[in-house]
Amino acid sequence: MKRKRAAYAYATIASAAALAASAATLDVPRLPEPAFADREASAAHALPAGRKDGLRTFRLELSFGATPSNNVQAAFGRDGVPADGALDAGETDLIIGWDRGEWFIAPRGLRGRHAAPAATSNGLQRLTALIRVTGAGVCLPPSFADRDGAVVFAGLPADPFPEWLRPDAWDTLRVTARGADAPLESVRAVFAADGALLKLR
Repeated sequence: MKRKRAAYAYATIASAAALAASAATLDVPRLPEPAFADREASAAHALPAGRKDGLRTFRLELSFGATPSNNVQAAFGRDGVPADGALDAGETDLIIGWDRGEWFIAPRGLRGRHAAPAATSNGLQRLTALIRVTGAGVCLPPSFADRDGAVVFAGLPADPFPEWLRPDAWDTLRVTARGADAPLESVRAVFAADGALLKLR
């Protein structure tokens, strides 16, 4: 029995190491204190480079201190030519975030906006976005969940999803916060193998 348990433990550790090796993660540093009266702070970061084939699951984890008046968002896209390490509106494919009491997503060009009210406008808020791309390059319908459960954005186009929802093509993330109170934001972007599952006993 002890040998079986030891073998299972070694297999679990090996599985964990394999899954870790098959994921690319960016833990975004917290934004600096705003330097201007409008209390806006923003910073761009390169997404993990050299992502291998098969990393077709993208997960965004966003948490922060919410108020009825602040805004915290993560924008994704491709840095243009010449690359300047920034991400302007013309290079942005998708923005996901919080704006004065509601969750929102805004696609390329900022012409459209899809919003969903949050259960509360105060305290710690969390949003997890999950986007999967098949081996054929088709983006499956994404899922969004906050601390209270599923978030539904009305009006999203039906499958197949549009070109602006292509995490495999993004190379830059920009985090922006606005408002009187520091949001103490935590942002993590993870590219992982599809269908990976780890159980610890």
